[in-house]
Amino acid sequence: MSIVLVTPHDLVGRDAELRDLLALLDGVKEGGGALVLSGAAGVGKSALLGAAMADAAVRGARVLTVTGVPAEGQVPYEGLRRLLAGTGLAPGDLDGGPLRTAMSVLHRLSALAGDTPLVLAVEDAHWLDEPSWEALAFVGRRLRSDAVVLLATLRDDADAQARLAVSGLPALTVPPLTDQAAAELVARVAPELGIALRARVLVEAAGNPLALMEFAALASRQDQEVLASSRLPLTERLERAFAQALAALPADTRLLALVAAVNEDDAIEENMRAASLLAGAPIEAASLAPAARAGLVVADAVRVRFRHPLIRSAIVQAAGADLVRDAHAALAAALPEDDDRRIWHRAATATSYDDDVAAGLAAAALRAEGRGASGRALEALERAAYLSADPARRGARLVDAAVMALELSDRAALERLVGRAEDAGLAPIDRSRLAYFRNIALHFVWTGVDRLSDLGGFLDEMRARDGSAVALRWLAWVSMRWFFTNPAWESRAPVLAAIERLDVPADDPQIVVSLAVIAPVERGRQVLARLDALSTASWVSPRNLLLLGMAANAVGAFPLGARLYGEAIAAMRARGPFGSLAQSLVGQATSAARLADTRLGVVAAAEARALAVETRQPQWVLTADAVAAEIHALRGATDVARDLAAQAGQAFLSAGAYPMLALVQLARGAAELADGTFGAAWDALRPIFDPGEVSYSQYMRLWALPHLAEAALLSGRLEELRAVAGELAPLIEEGGSPVGHVALAYIRAVTAADETAEELFTQALREDLVGWPFERARLRYAWGAWLRRQRRAAEARAPLRAAAEAFDALGAVPWSERALRELRASGERIRRKHDARDRLTAQELQIAQLVADGLTNRDIGQRLFVSPRTVSTHLARIFPKLGITTRGELSRLMAAREGDYII
Repeated sequence: MSIVLVTPHDLVGRDAELRDLLALLDGVKEGGGALVLSGAAGVGKSALLGAAMADAAVRGARVLTVTGVPAEGQVPYEGLRRLLAGTGLAPGDLDGGPLRTAMSVLHRLSALAGDTPLVLAVEDAHWLDEPSWEALAFVGRRLRSDAVVLLATLRDDADAQARLAVSGLPALTVPPLTDQAAAELVARVAPELGIALRARVLVEAAGNPLALMEFAALASRQDQEVLASSRLPLTERLERAFAQALAALPADTRLLALVAAVNEDDAIEENMRAASLLAGAPIEAASLAPAARAGLVVADAVRVRFRHPLIRSAIVQAAGADLVRDAHAALAAALPEDDDRRIWHRAATATSYDDDVAAGLAAAALRAEGRGASGRALEALERAAYLSADPARRGARLVDAAVMALELSDRAALERLVGRAEDAGLAPIDRSRLAYFRNIALHFVWTGVDRLSDLGGFLDEMRARDGSAVALRWLAWVSMRWFFTNPAWESRAPVLAAIERLDVPADDPQIVVSLAVIAPVERGRQVLARLDALSTASWVSPRNLLLLGMAANAVGAFPLGARLYGEAIAAMRARGPFGSLAQSLVGQATSAARLADTRLGVVAAAEARALAVETRQPQWVLTADAVAAEIHALRGATDVARDLAAQAGQAFLSAGAYPMLALVQLARGAAELADGTFGAAWDALRPIFDPGEVSYSQYMRLWALPHLAEAALLSGRLEELRAVAGELAPLIEEGGSPVGHVALAYIRAVTAADETAEELFTQALREDLVGWPFERARLRYAWGAWLRRQRRAAEARAPLRAAAEAFDALGAVPWSERALRELRASGERIRRKHDARDRLTAQELQIAQLVADGLTNRDIGQRLFVSPRTVSTHLARIFPKLGITTRGELSRLMAAREGDYII
């Protein structure tokens, strides 16, 4: 159905809806936006869209239009190509993966709107191909600073509403007309109707404008059958009205219309070819003329379209199941072998199991997923499952489809597929796969190693059935959960043995990360050696950089983890994959928290959260919040930290993810350290080390050890600290944990007797702490404080000053203030200059740093997934906050050495 321009004054009873649409157009020069018109078939969404377009054209805006076509719903980015035809978008701009494509479209539209406001009108968005819709939704969420308005119409069925719900776009539900407006419309379209017939039309149409006009036409012809069927739903009565009009047409017309309706493709030549096969005799395009005169179709020499979607369904319903299957068979015969639509039409003819068709659909699913048409891929895989005769194969495909639905965040499909897979004849491998992710996917109920107690046997079985490469992919997908559980050695040993039986290269990043997260102590030194070799390899992909960063963090090599995650993020911004970027940013924020790099951490955590919401990955939203809580604590924003920790803690508790509570306790402990309540800090951190506590984590306790050591020193719990360190020292030595070694060096120094303390402080400071500026500063602070207590105030000043400067550089304000107080107590008169950068939000800080790095607004927009105009808007807020007026001043301020003090 094509978009028809309608002037606002032509519409009846739509003043409220028009006000909303025109208000959006009124403000477009100051900033754009998006609005989706949702409602029942025939309620008038298209008329409102046409009125808005007409108004936009009068205002001088440029209007770009596209109508979703069912057949093109399986062609990735076809909708965007048609929408943006003639705008200068290069063919390659739509071939760089979902993120790059969406950014290309955003930047193209932002540039086009620089001189003239732009209105995008998308009709029948429910039939737009999924990649195009997701790109437009991405754009629509980012139009606050650009003179671009996105308007779309969407039907109100469950699938379309699910698409709307995950889009994040504002919506306006178009209701039926009021009684008064309905009466006015009938008076306009059928003024000759008598009072009784007019009343009947108004009752039966129930305010639906399309029904009002169609029923009025029936009443004018004295055709009472459809009007008398009031027990039927409105859409069914409309379909009957269209079917009655079709019944009066010639046989060839009905046959060609049926093929076009079943095909959902508007190419007349293709439909003629299939209709001729169905009829057994040639059918020409001229056969459509009667349908066009009856107002059912709009056709030219090349294409045919139905005037309303209900006409298509009316034709199919009137034909009957047998004839519809014959039409699908004719289309399958008419299409070339390499056209994936052929297998779909073959599938539509199947009345029972058909393994050949099932295999073809499964292959088509893989091709669709590779093209970015994930929704079509899911549909194909689910249909392949139902056509599979072997119950085990059917079950395996249902599990594969459920996993795909999880990745698509299609909740309805996920629940349906999990339920049907549970009832299928699953092989043990597939039942294990289903059991593992079911609770996580549907209820976020924690599923740790209790669901994978026989992972070793599972890997062996999968290796035998599907090969080592497939088994390794599954292992890499599930193994991370082992780190965030508390598995006993008896559970891990068989898994490690099974990993060694996999026929894959020892330096495969999937092997490295699996060993790191399953056995970070027992295989820690082996992992560190492989990381050392792989971290400089040029062949490592962005996804593998993410895996290696995860491995580095798992074994406590946080400086290396920060670098690997940074490289992964830079590569993913340029090349994808977009979906893994949120996870990479969470990993970067985690590294930053361990290194107390608060300026990087607050930016990474904020972007991770926003991107996880964007990509519908709630597990990374939650983890980002938990990590952000500690980062805010380190900055001194302890109220924010406690709120985030409370939210994350409640979510982890509800899910049964008890070991993840270690992250929450880390944040709470850091908040108490920041506030100077050191006994409370010890109390918050100590449960991470206690197997009897719900938040115990056998691996994350090494992450918490530096904080615990500082809390012990400043609260007088050195004997208890010695006991903890004595217990952990053998594990740290066995695994070679870098964070553990740093913590032990600190602990040995601060717990030493006065006669040996100086030697141990000196020895600890001689260690390679280049990648650990916060821990070096913490050690210097303790050293300076010890010197002052020994009445060596002059010697204390240098380490205390260095500590204060380092803490300040990292944005750890409470620690900097504490070091300055100790420095003043040593006799040095000094105070900290306020850092104006602390006034900036996380995104403003990120933009300011990118400006300082020399990036243009366009470059920054590409990095942060916003338009250049949005970057300009942020800069307009940043400059006054910092008291500057130029990019040069901003660059100098961001490059200035931290820790400037007034003496």
